Amino acid sequence: MRRRKIGTLLAALTALALAATGCGGSSTNSGGDGTLTIVTISPPASLDPAKANVGSDNWFVNLAYDTLLRVGEDGKTHPGLATEWGYVGSGNTDFEFKLRPGVKFSDGTPVTAEAVAASLNYARRNGLNVSWTSAIDSVTATGPDTVRIHNKSANPVLPRLLDQITMVGSIISPKGLTDPSKLGTQSFGAGPYILDAGQTVSGDHYTYKPNPEYWDKSKIHWKKVVIKVIANPQSALQAVKTGQADITTIVPAQVDGAKSGGLATINSPAAFMGVNLADRQGTIAKPLKDQRVRQALNYAVNREAIAKALFQSYGAPTTQISMPGLDGFDAELDKQYPYDPAKAKQLLAEAGYAGGFSFDMETQNMLGIDLITQAVVEQWKQIGVNANVTTDTTVGQWLQNATSKKFPVLGFGYGGAPTYLIALDWMLPHATAFNPFATEDPALSTKLAAAAAAPQEQLPALYRDVMRYVVDQAWFVSVVRMDGIYAFNDKKITGFKYAPSYLPDVAWETRPTK
Repeated sequence: MRRRKIGTLLAALTALALAATGCGGSSTNSGGDGTLTIVTISPPASLDPAKANVGSDNWFVNLAYDTLLRVGEDGKTHPGLATEWGYVGSGNTDFEFKLRPGVKFSDGTPVTAEAVAASLNYARRNGLNVSWTSAIDSVTATGPDTVRIHNKSANPVLPRLLDQITMVGSIISPKGLTDPSKLGTQSFGAGPYILDAGQTVSGDHYTYKPNPEYWDKSKIHWKKVVIKVIANPQSALQAVKTGQADITTIVPAQVDGAKSGGLATINSPAAFMGVNLADRQGTIAKPLKDQRVRQALNYAVNREAIAKALFQSYGAPTTQISMPGLDGFDAELDKQYPYDPAKAKQLLAEAGYAGGFSFDMETQNMLGIDLITQAVVEQWKQIGVNANVTTDTTVGQWLQNATSKKFPVLGFGYGGAPTYLIALDWMLPHATAFNPFATEDPALSTKLAAAAAAPQEQLPALYRDVMRYVVDQAWFVSVVRMDGIYAFNDKKITGFKYAPSYLPDVAWETRPTK
């Protein structure tokens, strides 16, 4: 797993940041002066769209960089810089789109097919998550306003890769690509706003002003947008309650306080968390090779109790690594492993482990992943299974340990994504932080290949079949599907909406109430 997916996770799990510390400092005045002020808990990994983290950094990028396509609250793909798009022929290997005419970058140069192809080639070669673009073989301008993407293998999710959520389609100007080092501190896009470097202090606050070259002035709703970094959740919420800011993420325990302070709240499924039974081949933990053992570990977990204790009404028990609104989600799958310690013990006995067994396990203490791990480990003890847990304190440690092949079981958290992208991390036989032993299942690989090459209308059914297969194989113990939560001043702003696989759109849709 590369840093981009860690970023997706960290953004999705801000609702668990109960132990965050730090001083918020002074916030930008957010009165009726045409300023939108947003509070976030962490600075961006980079302002370079290719190196920004999906989930945590989107607003920093989306304000300054238009994407080729846009996903709406309805989950459908809509025009962006591209007005026409689609796969060419069958097999989902070739994809072509046509650009909106007359669009300029903020530096005044035209958005041409050549410029767009150069930007996409930069993103696929230099992005934090090259696995998501690994199928792309070439991107070429086929005319003054048309671009073709050729894939060496079937890739059914190109429309999603090119939207404002995954940000691969955030188009950078040729000027920006001449010196990519500047992309981390300046903006070179064709979005509705421009980073105001003179009013920005990296790591503290980021200021954006309208782009005078923008192709649709009706989308520019603010004279200024400020994103303020306040690490402490209580300080962040207080800034919105006192009118110093307009939007922030909050934790479940803060919802009542936000509402009593006159704020609106909005929530949507954002991530799933649990335990990954990574050594499915039994390389260092032999019992895990047996499907009955992996299923027993699932039956031994009281998901409903864990979800209620940790997330109140903002979490739901789950057995799968998908969520509502995504192509692989199947609501019936969440009933697959009801809490049944007796059945768990029976399965262990049938597999030859009536006396239980033990193994080493790795987790991380960031944003509550360790809390899920602790709850699961305690419940496993009731069926005679014991885990010797190592808890990492940094993302770097977690990545190193997760890929070291020293730990057969891993605590995890993961943000929602189309099943094709999830499969690149979890299901295909190459080593990642979620499949460190590169487990290969020929039947699963066949299902994935067929789904990737299928017509778009067939994908949901095919990917639900994939999800049913891996849940039955019990490759993981997914425990909780949790919501992300925002508090905002609905007396000042409107259009701030949230849905599965869709982040509130502050670049286009969030606007003043009057």
